[in-house]
Amino acid sequence: MEFTELNQARHSVRDFADRPVDPQLLRQIVIEAQQAPSWVNSQPWKVYIATGKHLEEIKQVFVEKDAVKEKSSSELATMPRSDWGGDAPAHMKEWGHDIVNHFDNYDQAHQTMTGLMEHLNHTPAIAYVTIPTSSPEWAIFDAGSFAQTLMLAAKDKGVDSIPTYNSVRFPRPIKRILGIPSSEKLVIGIELGYASDAKVNSFRAPRIAVDEMLTILD
Repeated sequence: MEFTELNQARHSVRDFADRPVDPQLLRQIVIEAQQAPSWVNSQPWKVYIATGKHLEEIKQVFVEKDAVKEKSSSELATMPRSDWGGDAPAHMKEWGHDIVNHFDNYDQAHQTMTGLMEHLNHTPAIAYVTIPTSSPEWAIFDAGSFAQTLMLAAKDKGVDSIPTYNSVRFPRPIKRILGIPSSEKLVIGIELGYASDAKVNSFRAPRIAVDEMLTILD
């Protein structure tokens, strides 16, 4: 697929069809993602892909923890959306309004999004990306570069994706189930699969006008 077409075709899929992704295809996607750049070729990332019974165990843990309203967390620090700097809070607020408008009303949007979140969007595979706990902050940039390359490689092969905080909000059981050592920090989970025909998947988040974020100095 030509790059501009590929880049515009990739979008966040929030409901996946009941269709597995071939393990060899997942492997090939990761091989291509390894072309991502990193500081002095450090390649700090590792990838653990949960499918089948391992993913079902993770999903069950999420259902059980949500049922008792256990507070979620992640191994990367988070903050309230209103505390983010710059224009980010306004962009996130606009995104929320757009999601609601995509459905008939707030209740329908909330119910749909909450239900999908509780079941990890019905994804058949999650690629968990880690970096060493002793890494500098720059390694997070490298992991992000790897993650984006992975999602583009997946889309090029017809596999949809979404990176989510939701998939890493209970890191301890995830690391136990997948055998991720304490010497590694869980950065992100990238859900992979094939988009269902659910209405939510027709949503496309807008991008701001380039002149609002770009400065070119001569």
